[in-house]
Amino acid sequence: MNKLRSVRFTTAAIGMLSLIHGGLTHAAEGAPRGASAPVVVMDNQGRVIKTLTPEPSKGALAAKAADAERALATAKADEDQKRKDRVLFDSYTTEAEIDLARDRAASVLEAQMEIGRAYATMLAKRRSELVKRKADAGNKPLPPADEDEIARLDSAMEQQSAVLAQKKQELDRALARYAADKKRWQEINGKSPAASPVAATPATK
Repeated sequence: MNKLRSVRFTTAAIGMLSLIHGGLTHAAEGAPRGASAPVVVMDNQGRVIKTLTPEPSKGALAAKAADAERALATAKADEDQKRKDRVLFDSYTTEAEIDLARDRAASVLEAQMEIGRAYATMLAKRRSELVKRKADAGNKPLPPADEDEIARLDSAMEQQSAVLAQKKQELDRALARYAADKKRWQEINGKSPAASPVAATPATK
């Protein structure tokens, strides 16, 4: 009798263990798994044989490539800024030197503009003389040479106006560049809180 109960107990225990094992296996198999989650391969004794990592999606690859490109661009911009800072630091030892260089560059462009304005005034005066001559003649046609000269003067005045506009743009750019150089020089020399100083290379002579 005791032996029969022992056999029944053992059989029930085995059944219960099988049920529990099956439930756990089913739960493990039915657990949701992300598309990018690694897959663990185990043998029949539960030991890990290998882990399979799924291939990244196209979106993940594109995001990774974009991050790498941004990092590269940032590194390049930082290196360019350091190079410019070294050149700036080696070019000027005081703010006054920057102001002096700015004034020299501005005076050259302003002198060129003054010459251009004088030339434009001369062209306009000569054209006015020819037009007045034509008006005095009752607006009769001038000699062909004079008519050709008026056309030439019109073309020259138009070209001179374009040259003066270009020189004005060059002057504005030069003033803006020296202003930016002065501001950055102050920053790298600790006179402005906007940026930390950048180590400079010794100036070569």
